[in-house]
Amino acid sequence: MAADVASKVPFYQLCALLEKISKRSGNDAKKKLLKEFIDEWRDFHQRLHAGNENTTDSFYGAMRLLLPHLERQRDAYGIKEHTLAKLYIEILGLGRDSPSALKLLNFRAPKSAKGESGDFASVAYWILKPRCCERGTLSVGDVNRCLDNIAAGHAAKSKEVVRKNLLHMLKETSALEQKWLIRMIMKDMKMGLSQQSVFSLYHEDAEDLFNVKMSLEKVCVMLRDPRVRLHEVEISVLTPFRPMLGDRGTPNKIGKLLCGRPFHIETKYDGERMQLHKQGHVYKFFSRSGNEYTHVFGGDSMSGTFTRHIAACFKDSVHSCILDGEMVGYNPETKTIGSKGEQFDIKSTNLTTYQPMMFVFDILQYNHSVLSNKPLKERCKILKDVFDPIEGRIKVSEVKIGSTKQDCVNALNEAIDLREEGIMVKDPDTPYCPNKRKGGWYKIKPEYIGGLMDELDVVVVGGYFGAGARAGMMSHFLCAVAVPPETGGKPSRFQSFCKVGSGYTRRELFEFNRKMADHWTVFDKKNPPQWLHLASGLKQRPDAWIEPSNSSILQIKAAEIVDSDQYKTGCTLRFPRVEKIRDDKPWYDCMTTHDIEELWKKSSGKLAGRYAEVDEDEDAGPVKKRRVTTARHVRPTVMDKFKATDVSGVTQVSEMLCDKEVCVINGPVDQPKAALEKLVAELGGSFVQNPGEETFCVLADKVNLKVRNIMKKGVYDVVRAQWLLRCRDQGQLLPWNPSDMIHKSPKTAAQFALDYDRHGDSYYDDATVESLKKVFEKIQEEGNAKCAMAEDIAECEMEYFPQDSPYGLFRLCRVYLDSNILIGDSTTHIKDSPLELTALELRLHGATQSDTLTRQVSHVIVDSRDLRRVCSLREENRRRERKFHIVSQLWVQDCLEQGTLLGERGYEPESH
Repeated sequence: MAADVASKVPFYQLCALLEKISKRSGNDAKKKLLKEFIDEWRDFHQRLHAGNENTTDSFYGAMRLLLPHLERQRDAYGIKEHTLAKLYIEILGLGRDSPSALKLLNFRAPKSAKGESGDFASVAYWILKPRCCERGTLSVGDVNRCLDNIAAGHAAKSKEVVRKNLLHMLKETSALEQKWLIRMIMKDMKMGLSQQSVFSLYHEDAEDLFNVKMSLEKVCVMLRDPRVRLHEVEISVLTPFRPMLGDRGTPNKIGKLLCGRPFHIETKYDGERMQLHKQGHVYKFFSRSGNEYTHVFGGDSMSGTFTRHIAACFKDSVHSCILDGEMVGYNPETKTIGSKGEQFDIKSTNLTTYQPMMFVFDILQYNHSVLSNKPLKERCKILKDVFDPIEGRIKVSEVKIGSTKQDCVNALNEAIDLREEGIMVKDPDTPYCPNKRKGGWYKIKPEYIGGLMDELDVVVVGGYFGAGARAGMMSHFLCAVAVPPETGGKPSRFQSFCKVGSGYTRRELFEFNRKMADHWTVFDKKNPPQWLHLASGLKQRPDAWIEPSNSSILQIKAAEIVDSDQYKTGCTLRFPRVEKIRDDKPWYDCMTTHDIEELWKKSSGKLAGRYAEVDEDEDAGPVKKRRVTTARHVRPTVMDKFKATDVSGVTQVSEMLCDKEVCVINGPVDQPKAALEKLVAELGGSFVQNPGEETFCVLADKVNLKVRNIMKKGVYDVVRAQWLLRCRDQGQLLPWNPSDMIHKSPKTAAQFALDYDRHGDSYYDDATVESLKKVFEKIQEEGNAKCAMAEDIAECEMEYFPQDSPYGLFRLCRVYLDSNILIGDSTTHIKDSPLELTALELRLHGATQSDTLTRQVSHVIVDSRDLRRVCSLREENRRRERKFHIVSQLWVQDCLEQGTLLGERGYEPESH
């Protein structure tokens, strides 16, 4: 193996340089030191590889240590400060309760070591300095190999590999080297030079090339010679790049910058930025940060949650392309787009309610031709001829043309009405600039414009120790709202509501910490303050707490209120940021739980409660608040189900629901929430938005997050909305039967146990065609519930026993075994089929076996010696929207031997 520069440069030399850079004042002085090191490396490289122009050796060995956050994913090593602390205690033979051990374990606490609290690397340095050698023996190349081994060991879940390489580095390096090694592992260098500065010192084009190639190694190899400029940086198919970004904007800003020229207006969708790369029949998907999600969405036309549904939509003339867009969750039943605040992950392979849908708004490559230098309007024309839209799967983002500030305002108001995130405004004459915000794209959200967002006043009740530049002080704060006192006066109980850590300047944060420094108390989970109510299990417990009377109110802005089990209120804020520290407002004037509930009801959790209007002074800031006096047009909104219904004009026609209180959560498409609430009023009942002690029942058509939270309480009967419609049609209050129930209260469940069997068949009433149909549907639902239970068990296994649960290998597989052969013109099940043993192995390792080829089946297992039914199975698969894999029993055997689920492609049988 040819020698490289990294194997010749001592790691100690690099660490000594980093120490000098971190202590040198002035950005120019820091840059000079690093530039000298890079030049020396290049000189050494020329001498080492003289006459060899084809060498792949480069500055990559050092660059990946200087910019570790760009080299691997954040959790690539699986090592946290606490893990390193325990290793140091073991290696150094420190007593668990010794001062040095406690400093390592409690490094965030003030006065841990030499005023370096909050920075584990610095604390470790002072502990190690008298105990380590003056200079280590490892080279830069040695350290990189060890880090590669640790990353590979973590990916393979081999704790021994991780531990072995980590111990080797800790024993072979000095205290100074370990200080910087820790920072490399934690991906937080603290040397005082930005990523942009490091790139610019290496080569003028380094950052631009990285934004396209997303590879440090390619940057270092392609730009070895600083004299050679990379005049055209190509975006290449199947390789990720940093996408173009939108700058913050307002209607006024757009008017000034574009000076009346036409511009594009698009909806800003609340999803995940995603690149779709296609080359022939191969597909790849990359996120905004360059992470690949092909394994989720699908790498070919037969796989994934997305590709298999859209592969056929591309025109025959399209051989390769790169599409830029937003991947959202689409509900095919309600034909609505979900919000990330609804706690689903579109990158998950286990979606139920939502399916992936992509809104495509740009194209960067078409049939091997790079389009990034073409203006947006030309790219949009090309995009229209790339694929045929598929409802609920893939669509070109709709573009409206505007030219005035009023056009922006109108589009933003429409987005507010539809509860969308905002709008994007784009200059149609601009090229595509990877990873740039100043390229002619502007995002306009309600929170960017003063007076459109509701502001919340919450009180600080807890704090979290900071790290890095915020080390030694509280950097994030736990905020709460008051429980309204029953007898008036000042509140005495508070519920946790949100965590905030942005919006203030460093100076404001410092002053805020100084003001409250003497009032913090370390949080003891065994004896938490009685006045502070946290979520069950003490979720989001702070490092320290403070009495509200010694605290301050923070004025916060956020995008919306979303459900959350992390806080006692049951909800929290999405994208919160501090608008102002309200020193002028007493602590007891903070918002209450009742205030939060009212905000939620008012606008479905979205905190943009007003319209925008053309305002010449809008850029002056959020001080000026104005309400629109013009009539507001009523438009349909996505979240109407949370709004109270006006029944002042409803005429009561029956006393069927007299003295009964009903809580309506949602209804079917033809009878939405508002219509059901009016029906309740017509039948003499009353309705509430949240169930209470007097609530007769909860009505719902489908189970969403709010219904699940109500069911968790276990005290309410949750009844299908169809029951109320039947009562109306038959003119009487009908008793519930099991098919009416989504969830039963303990009292109702006990009564049903006396009257019905477990499938809902009455012990006393005669069976009818309709009742039997409902019983069979119930049995089907129970089968679906088993699948859901298997998913719950799998989540527990992955979270708590990621390496110790081999018997959950097939937990998420629902299998059908093809144990049938043809005898004459009939099909007979073989009792002693060779697949019987396979069935036992599958069940032993967590699989759910289905006796019929149901919709939930994920794998069909066939005997490799009897493939006569493979053709008919494939024909059945083609008719299904949800496909199953057809594999031989060899797939099961190999999965068990290797201890992991293998790809099915190599085990697909050939039909006879």
